[in-house]
Amino acid sequence: MRIELENLEDGRGEFSHVYQPETFDLGDDRARLIGTATVKGNVRVRGTEAFVTGHVEASLAVDCDRCLKQVEMAVSADFALEFITGNEYASTTVAELTEAEMSVSVFDGEGIDVDETVKEQILLSIPTRTLCQENCKGICPNCGSDRNAGDCACDSNEGDPRWAALGNLMNGKQ
Repeated sequence: MRIELENLEDGRGEFSHVYQPETFDLGDDRARLIGTATVKGNVRVRGTEAFVTGHVEASLAVDCDRCLKQVEMAVSADFALEFITGNEYASTTVAELTEAEMSVSVFDGEGIDVDETVKEQILLSIPTRTLCQENCKGICPNCGSDRNAGDCACDSNEGDPRWAALGNLMNGKQ
């Protein structure tokens, strides 16, 4: 969805859009939309700057980080962004970004693409570590079976091969 700034009355406007899961790709292999994603918000233009505030809601399926089962979660996020034109951005000579400047995006001066903002807000709302349950046992590194469903026949005393050299030092082998 693109907001054309020339169509705004007095430099202000509202927007809303519903994204269908089959037509909206998040660009992340571990997260998928399982329901609609909705965005509602306001846009205000002042000179070469545009200010966008809004709210995103979505239903997602995210892979468990240990066993890869799908975990359903609801996402709800508010956002406030400032957009400046490419010329204005190029004229700033800042060596280090401040926290306030992290919410500034560049646009062409004619319109704002809300789709990328929605994707960004959804992906930022996903926890960095997603588990299907707090005590998820994960999958067996040897046979790939789900350890939550039951134990496999693999030898669990084998240990992690990345620690073998340290184990040799501890046992006096070199």
